[in-house]
Amino acid sequence: MWLKSLILCLCPKLNFLSKRQFSQEILPRLVEKTSQQYVHPTLANSFSTTVSFDLWISKGTYDVFALMINFLNND
Repeated sequence: MWLKSLILCLCPKLNFLSKRQFSQEILPRLVEKTSQQYVHPTLANSFSTTVSFDLWISKGTYDVFALMINFLNND
């Protein structure tokens, strides 16, 4: 909690998002933008793909979302 106080002291205009706001608003937009810009063009030329994800949530610390895409293409 001291880190959040320090960050707000250094940058008072910073807005911390709630878990609900992050999961229902920010994350879907991030996934859509990343998919359109990077994933779809790359996977269009692949012949084998696996997708997995991890979500770590802990009380009082940062939450982490990881999306892993492994693919094989002719290159």
